[in-house]
Amino acid sequence: MNDSKQEDYYCPCREADPDHFITNEEVKRLIESNYTFKQDDYLRVYNCIHCNDCGTSEDRFILKERFLKDGGIIEGLKDTINALETYGTPFTKNKSRVKIPSGIPNKSDTLLYLGCFTTVKTPVYAENLIKYLLHKKIDFTLLDEEICCGYPILCNGVMDTYHKLVNKNRTILKEKGYKKIITACPSCYMVLKKEFSMMELEIKYFTKYLTPNEKKKSGNLIIQHACPLRNGEIPGIVERLENLYKKSGYNVLSRVPKTCCGGGVGHQLRTDVIEEIAMKRMDDFKEQSGYFEKITEENNFITTYCPDAYWILKVYGRKKKIPFKLRDMCDLLL
Repeated sequence: MNDSKQEDYYCPCREADPDHFITNEEVKRLIESNYTFKQDDYLRVYNCIHCNDCGTSEDRFILKERFLKDGGIIEGLKDTINALETYGTPFTKNKSRVKIPSGIPNKSDTLLYLGCFTTVKTPVYAENLIKYLLHKKIDFTLLDEEICCGYPILCNGVMDTYHKLVNKNRTILKEKGYKKIITACPSCYMVLKKEFSMMELEIKYFTKYLTPNEKKKSGNLIIQHACPLRNGEIPGIVERLENLYKKSGYNVLSRVPKTCCGGGVGHQLRTDVIEEIAMKRMDDFKEQSGYFEKITEENNFITTYCPDAYWILKVYGRKKKIPFKLRDMCDLLL
């Protein structure tokens, strides 16, 4: 059923695995049809990292749900479901490694929701965000124990478990009486904005609180943008952040293409596709790419405002030996 039509958007998954790419037109046909998915459809249905460059990210969740309902099998999925429904996190063997600094009040109208991936896989990213908000005298508190927002299992297509997690979080937020939530992860931001708007909760992404540094910094800087946020969730975020870091003194290398790093669903499911995209993306950050002049200064940085992308840059940046030091956005301003 592959459609040979080349639609007007860039999809890194189409480039990584063109033989199993589903076009927007085919997504629409599959949703509207009575097609019964087979196990062989796994490679096609899960050939998506939900960067939303195509604009059909949510429709592709429906295809995944249909695949599972038609009897499709994903290795290890039952264990993931059990972990989330029992412990509220996919990381049962790893606890939060974030070192919480002093000075955070026990009660506040504002919750800083870090997210499970952030606290386990990118603790420094979380710690510097906390330090930055404290430095800016932003009032907020933290939960003693967070429940996963549900996005990881949504990307698997398991809607029942996703809604269980949403309802658990809804109960917690009602009991605590929060009026605002600051998020550190694009996935958490999208879920909270979609599922909790009826509670009159203000959902803010942490980049809203970043301001230019008064003491000018220096060095070359590449920003790996968070795909779902730049693709409609937060209009203008690309321009705002690039201007902010320019005002802080950095030489932002804006000629580098603003494409996906591969980490839209973390590091799960089609890891072959994720790794193919990540390795190709790292080539954009090397001098041979032609997107920037020869690097001669000592201060050369790469940053991102997505914990998944931070992890990708850390792991695959090392593999490809890119000439940029990875720093989170708050660290570059502190």
